[in-house]
Amino acid sequence: MAFLSEISDYKNTIINRLLSDQELCKALYYQTPDFLEQPDIEDVSMLIYNNIYPHRFIPTIDQDMWTYVTMALGDFRLVKRSFKVGTIAINVFTHRTTFKTHYGCTRVDYIVNKIDEMMNEKNGIGVGKLEFDYLKEYVVNENFQGYCIAYRSVDFNK
Repeated sequence: MAFLSEISDYKNTIINRLLSDQELCKALYYQTPDFLEQPDIEDVSMLIYNNIYPHRFIPTIDQDMWTYVTMALGDFRLVKRSFKVGTIAINVFTHRTTFKTHYGCTRVDYIVNKIDEMMNEKNGIGVGKLEFDYLKEYVVNENFQGYCIAYRSVDFNK
């Protein structure tokens, strides 16, 4: 199990990247179509466990009209005992009433594009650069939909 010890570090790196972008944080926090015109969020860490989760599920989704980012790291395997590969999947979904924005794209399109700018071909998770793996629709229920965007990570076994 020691060869998977970096999983928590990967999640923390992803969360820190998300929180480092004020525009992305606004897209998660403010549910109005003009979220970019809203005030900066002074304490972006309050988005953790409210809008950003270091796991695939959220505790409750009832009638809240929030936007969420969750993540699932999996499909990790050893390759010739010297390094490991795995998938980092990031789910972005929002209530159907908050899809519309004033920016020529849907809210989830905006967020997924921001995430891709922060993740694709970037270092800091594993060795080398993350590689885009796939993008697919992510449907939670009839009220919440979005995308799952995934990347492949390679790391040396320690």
